[in-house]
Amino acid sequence: MIVKHRLPVSRIPEWSFRRTRQFPAEGVAVSTRPPQRLRSAVAAIDVRPTDRILEIGCGRGVAATMVCERLGTGRYVGVDRSATAITAATTRNVESVAAGTARFVTAALGELDPAEFDPFDTVFAVDVNVFWVRPAAVELAVIRRLLSPGGRLHLFFEPPDPARIDAMRDALVDHLTSADFASQTTTTGRLLAVVAQ
Repeated sequence: MIVKHRLPVSRIPEWSFRRTRQFPAEGVAVSTRPPQRLRSAVAAIDVRPTDRILEIGCGRGVAATMVCERLGTGRYVGVDRSATAITAATTRNVESVAAGTARFVTAALGELDPAEFDPFDTVFAVDVNVFWVRPAAVELAVIRRLLSPGGRLHLFFEPPDPARIDAMRDALVDHLTSADFASQTTTTGRLLAVVAQ
């Protein structure tokens, strides 16, 4: 029988948050460089120092770190329905949170109240399936209200099976069109990128 124990984030050793960590027992260095799909997504949204950016499904805040490094007076908000993920994201980005650059919110996208936020220049999500598995009318309506005039929605997907990219792209375009978004898609390797306004 295997018993798994979860440590509260406050009890996770500091070394586990480093970009390269040493496993003391083995002395093996393992790169903790962000995954390529996240690096590509952050590069594609072309963060400017004054941007207001919302990430849907921010997870443990890996992309948030890369975005906040590029912001000056801009602001980042990360939303995830997992309280555990939000706690980890807040811990990972504690300096950006303390500086007022980053804020993390535990909520499902469809439950967000746009009146609680200033409009965003960019809304992005990486591997958030709600946009292609069903029409997501409620979620896309919330995004529409969260975007500033001229703001853009960026969606990125890296399916485990590359043969699914065409079906995902077609579903995304259909769902976005139904919600009155005009969209453009590109595929680079296994990464599907969609930009919508």
